Amino acid sequence: MPVQMVYVTAALMAASLLPIPVAYLEIIHVVVFGTFGWGAYRHLRPGSPPLELALALAYAVFAILFNPLSQVALPAQAWIGINIAGAILLLVSRRQIAG
Repeated sequence: MPVQMVYVTAALMAASLLPIPVAYLEIIHVVVFGTFGWGAYRHLRPGSPPLELALALAYAVFAILFNPLSQVALPAQAWIGINIAGAILLLVSRRQIAG
């Protein structure tokens, strides 16, 4: 995955903190789910170092939270924290997820 896609996903997650229509949030869920799903798939290999397994687990948790088919119902305050944490995780681990 190109590192630009990681930047776009982090920017979308940051933009979702603004008051925006629900349709836009659904698009964000699809993009974020795909990015974190790719990261989990990329890092989950037999014999991976512990850091890669920890990243795979973190990516998988975010992919589950942003699943567009079966959305998780959480309060708005929780989603604010999740969006900030996800954007920071993407920016910090951009080299690992982009490959």
